[in-house]
Amino acid sequence: MNGRPPLLPAGPGRVLDVKAIMDGTVDMSTYRRRYLVICAQPRRTLAWDMGLTKPDHNGTLSTLTACIEWLDVHFGWELVSVFTRQVDKYYIHHAMLRRRAPHQQG
Repeated sequence: MNGRPPLLPAGPGRVLDVKAIMDGTVDMSTYRRRYLVICAQPRRTLAWDMGLTKPDHNGTLSTLTACIEWLDVHFGWELVSVFTRQVDKYYIHHAMLRRRAPHQQG
């Protein structure tokens, strides 16, 4: 045993956190739905007001982008849309993805 807790099954119906996906906490091979919503949000720290008004605070948008690419390469998800909402003083970035349809042979 490697000392890590067992993987959590992914979804359905939840908005999945990109950090949990990227660090392997969530097992994406168990997600069976066609559509997926993921989100990235900054950590709340004591330096609450420092930099939170910047859209990429703590690299949240960069992390979301890396997760989108990783899901595309390893699980066949394609990006549908990215949107950002501001809650209080910080930004939460979301991405909607869909699983690519398998190629049909004629």
